[in-house]
Amino acid sequence: MSQNKDIKKEAAKIDNSTGLEAVKKIDYRKILAEAGSAAVGGVVHSFIETPIVIPIEASITQTQINGKNFFANFGQLFKTGNLYRSLPTALIGAAPKAVIHYTILVFYSNVLIPTGSMRDASVAQSVQVGLATGASEVIFSTPINFCKFRMQRPEWGYKGLSDAIVTISKTEGVLAFWKGTLPTFCRNSICMAGMLGGYKVFEPILPKETPRRHLISGMIGGVVGSLASYPFEMWRAARMHNRNFYEEMWSRGAKRMLAGWAPGATRLVITSGIMGELLPRLKGWANNMKSTPAPSTPSTPSTTSKQSDSKDNKGGH
Repeated sequence: MSQNKDIKKEAAKIDNSTGLEAVKKIDYRKILAEAGSAAVGGVVHSFIETPIVIPIEASITQTQINGKNFFANFGQLFKTGNLYRSLPTALIGAAPKAVIHYTILVFYSNVLIPTGSMRDASVAQSVQVGLATGASEVIFSTPINFCKFRMQRPEWGYKGLSDAIVTISKTEGVLAFWKGTLPTFCRNSICMAGMLGGYKVFEPILPKETPRRHLISGMIGGVVGSLASYPFEMWRAARMHNRNFYEEMWSRGAKRMLAGWAPGATRLVITSGIMGELLPRLKGWANNMKSTPAPSTPSTPSTTSKQSDSKDNKGGH
C-alpha cells in the first residue's frame, strides 16, 4: 500500500497534458543568478551588435514607412549622413532592454519549464515562454524603441534624443511614448514564440553531428518568428510614425506589407542564432558560479576536537 501511495504522489507531480510539474518550488536565488549572467551577456551582445545593425534598422524603418526599396533607402541615408542618426539613442537603451529581456526570459524559463532549461523544453513550453516573455517586456521596452525609431527618420527633424523627448512630450503628450504598444505586444509575443518554438521543432531534426546545430536551429527559428510577426511590425511602424496602417499598408497587398521583411529577417536570424548559442552557455556559467564551494576557513582546535568526538560517537553507534 505504501509503495502505491508513493507512486501516486510521484505521478501527481507531473501533469501529463502539459509536461509541467503540478507543484514546483521556484528557486528565486537560482533565477536571480541565471538572470544576472544572462543580462550581462545580453548587454555585451547588445553593445557588439548595435553599431552593426543600426544602419540596417534605420533603412528598414524608412522602407516600412515609404515603401521604397531597402537599398535605395540605405543609399539615401548614407548620402545624407543619417545612417547612424539613432546610434546614441540605441546605445543608451541597449543595456536596459537587454536586462529587461533576458531577466524576463530566464524567469519564465524557470517557471514554465520543469528543468529551467530551454534545451529540455517541449515545443508547447517553448511557445509559452516566448509568448509570456514578449508580452511582459512590452510595457518597459516600448518607450525605448519609440525614441529609437523616431530618431531613425530624419524627417522628424529632432536634433538629438533630448530634443526628441521634449518635442514629443509637448506636441503629442507623454503617453505618445507608448504608441504602438498593442502591435508591439502582438509582434514581440508571436516573434518570440516563433523563434523559440521554431528552434525546438528543428533542433531535434538536425543530425547530432551537425556543426553548430544550436546556432542553425536558432537561425531557422528566427525566420519563423520574423515572418509570423511581420504584419504586426508594420502596424507598429505605422502607429509610432503617425501613419494610417490600413490605407498606406494593409490595403496595398502583400508586397507592401512585406516591405523590409527580408533584411529584417536577416537581422533577426543573426540575433536568434546568437541567442540559441548564448543562453545555454550563460545558464551553465550561472550554475557553475552557484556550485562553486565557498573557501574553507581554518578549523580551530576546539572545532577539530568536536568533529573527532562526533566521528567517535558515530562509530560507537
